[in-house]
Formats: sequence, C-alpha cells, structure tokens
Amino acid sequence: MRKIVGGFATSIDGFIEGLNGEIDWIIYDQEQFAELAESWKRIDAMFHGRKTYEASIKMKDQLSEEITNSFAHMKHYVFSTTLERVEDNYILVKGDLKTEVEKIKNESGGEIAVFGGASLLSSLLNLDLIDELSLAICPTVLGRGRPFFTNIEKRSDWNVKETKTYKSGLISVTYQRKQ
Repeated sequence: MRKIVGGFATSIDGFIEGLNGEIDWIIYDQEQFAELAESWKRIDAMFHGRKTYEASIKMKDQLSEEITNSFAHMKHYVFSTTLERVEDNYILVKGDLKTEVEKIKNESGGEIAVFGGASLLSSLLNLDLIDELSLAICPTVLGRGRPFFTNIEKRSDWNVKETKTYKSGLISVTYQRKQ
C-alpha cells in the first residue's frame, strides 16, 4: 500500500496563510528546496484541493522550468465537489473521499503527497489516511490567518521521524503516524 505524506510551510503559531492570504513570510530555503526536489522523486502522485488547484493553474506560467520538471512525472488528482472539469494534466476526483483515496492508495506506485490544501489534509487526517506529516516551520508568528489544521475530529498520535534546522531559520519536522 502506498504512503500518503501531507504537509506545508507553517508559522510558529500554526498558520499556513496570513489573515489576508499572504504567504510572504514563508522562507524558500535553497538547501531545503534541493532536499524536497530529491524527495519528489519518490512521489508519483499529488493530491490537490480545489483552491490549490485553481491557484496552481493561475501561477503555472510563472513557475520555473526546474519546478515544473520536478512535478512532470506525477499524476495530479484534484478533489472537488464543485468542479465539473480540470485541465488535461489533472484527474478530477468527485466520489466519496475515503473510497477514492483508498482506491488510489492501493494502486501500485510510489508515495503520494498532499500538495494542498488545509481542508483536504484535515479531511484525510480525520479518515486516518495520512501516514506522514512534513512541516516546514518558519520563524514567524502571524497571530491570525488560515490554520494548518481545520475541523480535526479526533486525536491522533505521531512519532518524530526526522528534524532539520537550516541556516535561514527554517525548521523541518517529519512525523510518522504511531501504529
């Protein structure tokens, strides 16, 4: 069975966006990005929520070739109850979330990453479908904004798998679900 890894950049106080959607506080550390690009080789599928998908489509012409190439080998699934269609390089998933994700998870292949968004990640956590959480903690306190986790219904326990501190002040923490 394939592993699903979820995670984003977060502020110290647990926000993924500021109050007005700003993400200018996120540190784009070159060393961490190189490590991420290497880990993306193990990932052959990405899950996107509707909002993240729509933002990605708007930004696709602004992305460097290096970033675009890092994602080219992956299948991209968009989870939405409102979209009727997605661009050619994406697969629209509209059915029952647990059923559809378990079907994809049981297919042969590499790891699966949750690229966005917070609502999708929280829903997958509530369904016990996330195997690892990877947080890039930026040294900023926002006070208010969009929280990393929303509507979590129950407790889940995790083990620290790996931590790394970067010269930029960014701290990367990877957690593995306790069995």
